[in-house]
Formats: sequence, structure tokens, C-alpha cells
Amino acid sequence: MSFVPTAANPDQSGTGEWESEGGSLKQDPAGPLPEGIIAVTSTHYRVGPYSYSRLEDALAEHRRAISSA
Repeated sequence: MSFVPTAANPDQSGTGEWESEGGSLKQDPAGPLPEGIIAVTSTHYRVGPYSYSRLEDALAEHRRAISSA
């Protein structure tokens, strides 16, 4: 028989069991952004100590790193 947890009560404080799992999520900024400002999410790729915004560049660095090893 499997256990199905009950829904969390938003008024109840957390148990703290997961708090060492990387921290909590930041809340969205208070209120909407002013007109003309748009929030954009970007992806960065890390290869060793380097950071790339283009996947092609990260793949090229990865190929260089494994070929010189």
C-alpha cells in the first residue's frame, strides 16, 4: 500500500527537511515592471572555468578540453 501525502497548508510553516537542498526560490519582484522593461531569461553553459552564452562555443571548448587530456 502506498502513502499519498496530504496537500500542504499554506498557513503552516515548513518542516525544514528540504532546506539544505539548495535554498528557497526567490519571489518575483514586487509589482509589475515599468513599461518598456522586459525580463528575459538567458542560458549560460560552463565548461571548466569558462562560461559561454552560445552552445556551439561551449561544445567547441569541450572538444578542445577532451582532446588535450
